[in-house]
Amino acid sequence: MSKLIIIGNGFDIAHGLPTDFKFFIKYIKENHPDFYENISKYIPEEDLWNSFEKALSYLDDEQLQDDNMCYLRSYGDDNWRDSFHHDFQYMIGEELKFASDIPRYIYKWLKKILINSRPIIDNRIINNEATFLNFNYTNTLEKVYGIHPSRILYIHGNLENKEELIVGHHNSDLFAEEPIPEFDTEEEWELYYDNIYDDVRVEEAKQIIKDYYRNTYKNVENIITANTNFFQSLFLINEVYILGHSMSDVDFDYFTEINNHISKNCKWYISYYSQEDLTNALTLINQLNITKYQLIKLSEICI
Repeated sequence: MSKLIIIGNGFDIAHGLPTDFKFFIKYIKENHPDFYENISKYIPEEDLWNSFEKALSYLDDEQLQDDNMCYLRSYGDDNWRDSFHHDFQYMIGEELKFASDIPRYIYKWLKKILINSRPIIDNRIINNEATFLNFNYTNTLEKVYGIHPSRILYIHGNLENKEELIVGHHNSDLFAEEPIPEFDTEEEWELYYDNIYDDVRVEEAKQIIKDYYRNTYKNVENIITANTNFFQSLFLINEVYILGHSMSDVDFDYFTEINNHISKNCKWYISYYSQEDLTNALTLINQLNITKYQLIKLSEICI
């Protein structure tokens, strides 16, 4: 049997590791309060604690602009200086600088987690004959189960390289450019232009905000393309285990890509923990037209 094992964060949690993002927020609040203050200034704290990656799309960009309107000085200001052309945009960019630091702080947090767990999954399932698609950044598979790194694709990066950790939301509408309508006359175009375009400084600030959304976006399509060889190598897979993955819609494209390459007679073993996990699993089964599957609890395959 050729197995693909998909590892999600619930796998680490089942091994006693505090890898839920709520522990990340707790970590930065206690150890890096300045960064916590910056990231929670315009993103609701409740969302950061409950769903960190999705929360990155909940930026209150209107409040961000309102709070910095004092830097948008009138062109008729008696004390006008050339720097006023850029002050508003600069301050917007400064407020959003935290975004580029997120992978670095995630790396700091995870490096402090000691992985000294014992194996809990039967070695007839997790062994070096299987192929692994790991959504976690940690090397639990290597340290606890002795899995060789060559057997594992860390789809969002791993702790060996903090520069490659991929984290983000999945809402591309936030930075999509709206198409410009066609007009029959120049007057219609001028009216449209006058209605939608603000002060050039405000327009530049809006683009900085769109850049924030773009830079905190998890581009699944590009990630799949970058790992084409891995997905195309799955044609011999006839068993898929999903262990500790929530199967939310954010990662659905990955499962679609897997399903496009594996054997049509493949059997899926899908673990779930919560009712939400079970609902997501059934949605996945229906949307991918999976006919051979078994829903399991992790405890059912434990040693």
